[in-house]
Amino acid sequence: MKKVLGLIICLLALSASAIAQEKKESAMYFGAIIGTKINDFNKHFDLDVGTQLSSFSIGAGSSWTRNNYVIGFEFVYSAAQKDNTAGQIQYVGFSNMLSFGYNITRSKTWKVEPNIGIVLNNNQVIIQDELGTSFQNLTNNPLSGNIGLNLRLIGGNGLFTGLKIGYIMPFAGDTEWKNTVADTDTSLKDNLGTFYLQLNIGGLLKLSKNEVDRK
Repeated sequence: MKKVLGLIICLLALSASAIAQEKKESAMYFGAIIGTKINDFNKHFDLDVGTQLSSFSIGAGSSWTRNNYVIGFEFVYSAAQKDNTAGQIQYVGFSNMLSFGYNITRSKTWKVEPNIGIVLNNNQVIIQDELGTSFQNLTNNPLSGNIGLNLRLIGGNGLFTGLKIGYIMPFAGDTEWKNTVADTDTSLKDNLGTFYLQLNIGGLLKLSKNEVDRK
């Protein structure tokens, strides 16, 4: 709870600072996302299948920027699968992220934006053997925080190419998997912290540019 409160205070401080700026410039980013994230679960499922998975991710996002401050939202879908002689594990994940960042450069072409955020996660794994005699369908949906870095290259026509790296960390640390059908606990716990890498392609729409009258 202390981590959540501290994150909220930081986000409010960023918002308050943005309002106090003299020069008023605002714009919107819109883009598509493609990337990967690394999932590393404990080896405690019914079958001895590989539990380190590199997920393929796709999604979309948008963000509003004023001066150097950035407020963004993104939705990402991730999936991975691994097979061995014991059976198969499938992973499916959905995440919705609200982030707050700040551009530390003065360049009109390059943007470097450290950011923090809050993530709503939905994680599901399906583990089964080849004959279908052993089967697990589990979910684990922790509320998480995000620490990331956005790099954007903006062209003269307003199109941009971006790279984002970061780490998603559950506020509660280890959280328990639940049986999907019965919604019962399993006593199986994992820390679903994950590193991710994303390529972002989209456009920048400028909304306004003006300055307040100087005394």
